[in-house]
Parts: sequence; C-alpha cells; structure tokens
Amino acid sequence: MTGLFDGFEGYQVVSETEQRHALTAALVAVDANVLLNLYRYNSRTTQDLLAIFERLGDRLVVPHQAMREFHRNRLKAIGNPAQATDAARSALDKSRSGAARALDIWSRQVALDEHELKALHDQVDTVFEALQEAIDRAAPDRVHATTPTGDDPVLSRLASLLRGRVLARPDEKTWNDLIAEGAQRVENLVPPGYLDADKGDENPEGATGDFLIYIQACNEAQTRQLDLIIVTNDEKEDWWWRRGADVIGPRQEMVKEFFDRTGRRLFLMRPSDLLIRSQALDLDVSPASAQDAVVTRSAPPEEVGRWTDKAVLMLLERLRGEGRRDLADVIVEAARRGGTIDRDHIYALGGYDEERMLRGITRPTARITADLQSEGELPDPVTPMLKALYNGPGPLYAMRIPSEVVDILGRGAPPITDDSGWGEVLRAQEEAAEAARESL
Repeated sequence: MTGLFDGFEGYQVVSETEQRHALTAALVAVDANVLLNLYRYNSRTTQDLLAIFERLGDRLVVPHQAMREFHRNRLKAIGNPAQATDAARSALDKSRSGAARALDIWSRQVALDEHELKALHDQVDTVFEALQEAIDRAAPDRVHATTPTGDDPVLSRLASLLRGRVLARPDEKTWNDLIAEGAQRVENLVPPGYLDADKGDENPEGATGDFLIYIQACNEAQTRQLDLIIVTNDEKEDWWWRRGADVIGPRQEMVKEFFDRTGRRLFLMRPSDLLIRSQALDLDVSPASAQDAVVTRSAPPEEVGRWTDKAVLMLLERLRGEGRRDLADVIVEAARRGGTIDRDHIYALGGYDEERMLRGITRPTARITADLQSEGELPDPVTPMLKALYNGPGPLYAMRIPSEVVDILGRGAPPITDDSGWGEVLRAQEEAAEAARESL
C-alpha cells in the first residue's frame, strides 16, 4: 500500500518551517552565479551573504564546475568600474550643462529676475556636485581587472571561507561520462540545464554545466546522507517548478530523482531566500540586503529592455490580425508552462502537419517587435519574443519566451483603460489558449 505522495514526491509544496529547518541541517551547494553576484551587490549585502556562508560551516560546498565557471566569468562580473565611473561623470556634466542652458533660455522668456536665476543655478550646482561626490566616494571601493588577488576583498574572503569546501573534479573517465550523460539529458529536456542548449559551443563541457553542478552536489549529499539545498540565481524553468509568475519550488523531476537516489529532500533557494531566513542560523542581517539581492541579477553583457503589458498585447493582437493565431497561442501556452514550450505542443497548437518544417517560425514576431520599437512602444534592444532552441544541427526542440512575458500573461495582464480593445484581445487569447489546451 502507498500514500498520497509515494512516487510523487516532487509535488509536495515545501513550507517555510521546512525550509528554515533545512538551512540548519542540509548540505548547501552554491552555484557560480551566486558567487559572481558578490561583485554586483552593494557591500552590505555581500558581507551579509558571506556571513551566512560562514555560519554554515562544513555544510557549505561549491561543486567543481561552479568554481570553474566562477573563475571563467569573474572578470565579466567585475566589469570596468573605471570606465563606468568616467561615463557617469561625463553624463552628469552634460546634464548639468543642459539644465543650466534650459534655465537661461526659460529665464529670458519669462523675464526672470537675475537674483532668482542665480539662486536656481546654485541649486542645480549643489545637486550635481553632490552626485559627483557620491561617485567619487564609491569609485575607490570597486575592484578592477588588474586588482591583485590579495587586494580583492571578495576573493580574499572566499579564499578563506572555501578552503577545503570546493568539491574535487572527478577522474577523467567519470568526468567525460558525466558530460555525455548531461548532453543526453539536454537533448531529452531533462532538468536542470536543458535551456542552455544554445550555449553548447561556448565551453568545453558544452551545455552540461548546470547538470555537472547539480549532479556533483547530489553525489556529495548522498555520501554525507544529508538533505540538499542548491543556492542559485538561475530562475529559468529548467530549474524551477513555476506556475506563471509564481515560483513554487524545484522541478518535480529533480526532487523525485534525488529522493529515489538518497531517500532525502532537495530544496532550491536564491540568495535572497538565505538572507530572509538568516535568523534560522541565529544570524541577523540587514533587511535591505534581501531586497538588494532580489533586485540584483546576473547582468547581461548589454542593457536589455523589458516587454510591457501593452506591447505584449499589441504583438498578440497583430499576430492574430495577420492570421498567425498559431503563434499567439504558442506564446500564451509557453507562459502557462513557465516560459518554454516543446516541439510537440507547438505542432499540436498550430495544427501543423508532421512534415512541416519550423524554419523561420520566429520571423513574424521579430518583424512585429521591430515595428513596435520603431513606434516607441518597446526599447531597443529587447529580448526576442520567441527564441528557438536547438540541439546542435538538429531540428528545433522547443521555444522560449522572455521571463517578463511569463509574468505579464501569468497574472492576466492588467486591462488597458482606453478604446483600443485590449481587454477583448486578452479575453480572446485566453479563450483560444484554453481551447487549445483542451485539445492537447
């Protein structure tokens, strides 16, 4: 006889009490993106997070692949503080000059008294001088690419903290076998990490980096006979069980896989979760640190704009108006599934013949996106609405939409109160998606 969750362990939603208890007893494995963000947080948040790591003692580990990715991407995370500081100073100087010119032009039009004009100029000078001073004070604290290791406070603290806590690289045969296994999992869409398939040519381990981190952490927890917490900044649905904008917990497949191997429980946490629950470790941190950790994400190489509610609905309306209801339904269904929709469901939603190729399927959304950008409805650049995912030269195996679009469609998108008919568009797309889901 079995019970409600026997064989369905991944469907249990973990309570706050269970997560706090796990922090006091489980093995805690840290992903590379968490360590890299120590350079992006403000100094208080960095110190608070390091204090939590320190309090974990020998239950803290860093998988070999995570450490490899940390060193590989550290200079990118550091960025170029000197260049950024110079750019900020230059931008402030231009803004200050522009504000002064605007006041001069305006004062002549309204015949402003000379003394009043001087007082306004003085206020502008005071504001911009304070901003320049703030930049000057912060600049010396930043680490540069050429900063010696001993002068890098993050590296110095990590060197001490992680001594004896970085998991060793397996022998060559085991390592290569794991990479082969990870590649097969990516191809079969087995979490975690399959959404990194497009990174397959970037590194020697291909697209298997997330799997290598996960499996080594699992092996160590199994050896120690402990529950496992993996701390990561990765919020994609190949790690997390999501429902629209809600993040529920680890993917069910991962929870069951770990339970079947160890009889233990798997938890996923983000750095902000550690900071929020620091009192479970008898450690008080600044309340602002958790918010800083939520706001700070792994920075992309360039600033990318975000989709808005209105832009999403405009794109969906135009797709349907052009007779591409299939693509609109794919986007809505991808949002319902947490951001990614596989090839089989794309074919089912579109009613495509099995012989049909999906080559060029993203072109209509790319063209409408460009139109919205030219109309000022979207920033440039912006994450593509539909991104095709491939395993090497093979056929498309899935499509992904931006995370903010998942959030927008997951909450139903607030109605736009004008006469453009956006509410009708949203209702129509929801009805179409529901009908399509019932047919799958």
